[in-house]
Amino acid sequence: MYARRGVSVIPTWISVVGVVVTVLSPFLALGGVALGSYLTRKSDRELDVWRHREETMRMVRWAVEQILEGEEAATDAGVVTLRSLMRSELLQPEDYDLVAALTASVAIDRVGQAAYADIAEADTEVVEGDGAHG
Repeated sequence: MYARRGVSVIPTWISVVGVVVTVLSPFLALGGVALGSYLTRKSDRELDVWRHREETMRMVRWAVEQILEGEEAATDAGVVTLRSLMRSELLQPEDYDLVAALTASVAIDRVGQAAYADIAEADTEVVEGDGAHG
């Protein structure tokens, strides 16, 4: 019952498990870091979409307030804001229909149908003014 000299007291299977854990632990740590990085990037993307949506809705509210105010300069500022927003990268594809419908229902009644011709064409150059500058 006494251990002899030169004979290992640790069973072989424990040695094998120790070696496997020693070899695999850096890979497991790397996997944990990669998973954490992926989740952080995903969260950052979702937060970025949320921030864009918040900024978009803030701009829409401001533009509608300006249009409904009734003053000509305020109405023009609101219309230009809505038109610019519809062409900007800030507007999420999911929000485009909402902003387009809102623009149509609020602004077209105020400034007329002609002001919104070709609003969906992103490469249309919008020139606003009285035409005095030739």
